[in-house]
Amino acid sequence: MSRQASATSSDEHSDSTDDLTFTRRTALALLGAGGFGAAAEGAAAQSGNGSQAGGTGGNGGGGRDARPWNQDVDARDHDLRNLGAVDVDRVYTTARDADVIVWKDDEGVFHADGRDDQVASGEDVLDVTQAAVDSLTDDRTWKEKVAVVSPGTVPYNDGDFREIELPSYTVLDVAAPISCEYEAGEHSNVIVAAARDAEHIEIPRLTVKGGPWMAVRFQRCSNVRLGEIEIQYEEDSDANDGVRIDNGYDIGTPQRCEDVQIDSVYLENGTKHGVETYGVNRLQIDRVIGKDMDGCAVLLNQTSDATVNSVVGRNPGGEEDYPTFRLANFCNNVSIGQVVSRGGAKGLMFITARNATVGEVNLVGAEDKGIFLTASYNVRIDGGVIKNCENEAIRIHGYASGTFSYDVPTEGVSVTDVRILDDRPEDERSQPYGIYESGPTAFSNQFVDNDVRGAGTEADIRVKSGSTVVADNVGDGVASGSVSLSPGESPAARVEGISGERGATLDLRDSVVEAPDAAFALEHHFEWNPDGESWDLVFEWVTDPGESVELEYIVDRPQANLGGREVENTWNEFAGME
Repeated sequence: MSRQASATSSDEHSDSTDDLTFTRRTALALLGAGGFGAAAEGAAAQSGNGSQAGGTGGNGGGGRDARPWNQDVDARDHDLRNLGAVDVDRVYTTARDADVIVWKDDEGVFHADGRDDQVASGEDVLDVTQAAVDSLTDDRTWKEKVAVVSPGTVPYNDGDFREIELPSYTVLDVAAPISCEYEAGEHSNVIVAAARDAEHIEIPRLTVKGGPWMAVRFQRCSNVRLGEIEIQYEEDSDANDGVRIDNGYDIGTPQRCEDVQIDSVYLENGTKHGVETYGVNRLQIDRVIGKDMDGCAVLLNQTSDATVNSVVGRNPGGEEDYPTFRLANFCNNVSIGQVVSRGGAKGLMFITARNATVGEVNLVGAEDKGIFLTASYNVRIDGGVIKNCENEAIRIHGYASGTFSYDVPTEGVSVTDVRILDDRPEDERSQPYGIYESGPTAFSNQFVDNDVRGAGTEADIRVKSGSTVVADNVGDGVASGSVSLSPGESPAARVEGISGERGATLDLRDSVVEAPDAAFALEHHFEWNPDGESWDLVFEWVTDPGESVELEYIVDRPQANLGGREVENTWNEFAGME
C-alpha cells in the first residue's frame, strides 16, 4: 500500500526546518554547552559548511593576531553592538533552556540528549521523544522541557494508537514539523501529543502535517497552555479534530478540564474541527483560523467562563453543515471578540448557550444561514456585517416543547448594530430575511439599531413573538411601507394589519415624501380591529392641506416588558449544573 505524507498543497507553508539535521556537537551547543559561538558553529555544520575559522591570522584563538574583545566585527550587518538582533533560526533559541533535546543526524537517526548524557536513539521520532519525556525528573512539581528541533515522519499505523504522552509539569516544544503518513481516505492511528489527568502542560509550538487522528488531545487536564499550533491535514485523509480538549465524557467521568490557554491554531482540511472542547472551565483562546474543514474552526461544548478573541473560517461545515464558530451542549459565560466566515454552511451557531456575547461578526456567502440561534438565552450580537446568505442572515428559533430532552426557550437574544444586506444582482439574490424570529418558544428578544436595508427578498425583519422588541432599525420594523393621505377624509388614511399581537406596544417613525405648499399637520394612533384581529395604523388631519400627502413609515415595537420568564432552573437541570 502506498504511504502518503505532506502533499504539495501545503508546500507554501514549509519552513527552513523541514530538512534540518544536526551533529551531536551542534545538539550539545543547543543545550547551552558551548554558548552562542558553539551554536553558530553548529549552524554552519548542519548546513553543510563545515570549514572552521582558524589557522594563521584566525580569530578563534589568542596571541598577537587575536582581535581585541571590543573590536567591531562586520557580520552581515550584525556586530557586537547589536548582537541581539541576529536572526538565528528559531530552533536554537528554543533549545537553549531545554532539559532534553531531540534531534536527527544525517543518517536519519533521532537522538535524545540531556545535559549530561544521551537518553535514547532510534529511527522513530515518537519513540525517541517519548523516551526524552520519560527521562525528565520523576514526580516533579516544576516544569521541565523537551525540545524537538528536527523534522520527523511518523509511519502509517492502523494498529493501537500511538502518541507522545505528557505527564504533569512538562513542556514539549516542537520547532520542526511532524508529518504523519496515511492511506488515502483513512487516518493513521496517531495522536501526536496527548495528556490525561495531568496539570501544568505546555506546548509552545507544534506543526503537524499529513493524516493523523488528531494533532493534540488533552483529557481531564488543568493549567494547560498551547502556543503556536499549525495543522496541515491532507485533503484525502480522514483526520479528525486538530486540537481537542475534553473531560473524557466518553468514559463516564464527571471531572472537567480547567484553566486552558490557547494562543494560536491554524488548521487546513480535516473531517472535524480545528479546536473542540467538551467540559472545560476557564478557557482563553486568542485566535483560530480554519480552512476547508468538514466541521467548525472552533466548537465549544459544555464550556464555561471562556473568552475567544478571533475566529476566522473559510468553507466550514461539510455534510453536517457546521458553522465557523459554534456553542453547543450548555455553554455558559462565553465572550467572543470577532467571528469572520466566508462560504461554508453557516458563520455562527448557538444551541443551549447562556450568557454569551459576540463583539463583531463578518459573515459572507453562507450556503445556509449566517447565524442560527436556538434554545439559548442572554445572548448578544453587538455589531458587524452579514450578507449574501442562501437562507436567512439571522435566524432565531424556539422549538416546541418536547422536541428535545430539554425544554429551554430562546429568550433574551439581542442583535444590535449589524448591517445586513444582499448586494448580489437582483436575479441572484436568495437571502429571504435579514432577521427572522420563529417558533413557539422564542420570547423577549431584541433587534435594535441595525441596518437592514436590502436584507431580504421576502422581508427585512420578521418576528414571531409579541414580547420581542424591534426598534430603531434602519430600513424596517415590525411593519413598513408607504401610504397616501387623502384630503378632506377622516381618517386621512388607514393601514390595516400592522400587527396581530394584541399586547404589542407600537411606535411610529414617518417622513413626508414631498411636503405640500399649504400648511398641514397630522396625528396618528393604533387601533385594534377585532374583525381583522390586528392593529391598524390610523392617520387623522389636524390641519388639512387640501391635497394628498405621501408618507413613508416604519412601525417599531419598543414593548413594555417588565418581567422575564423563569428559565434558569430548567437550564441548570439539563446542563447538569444543579
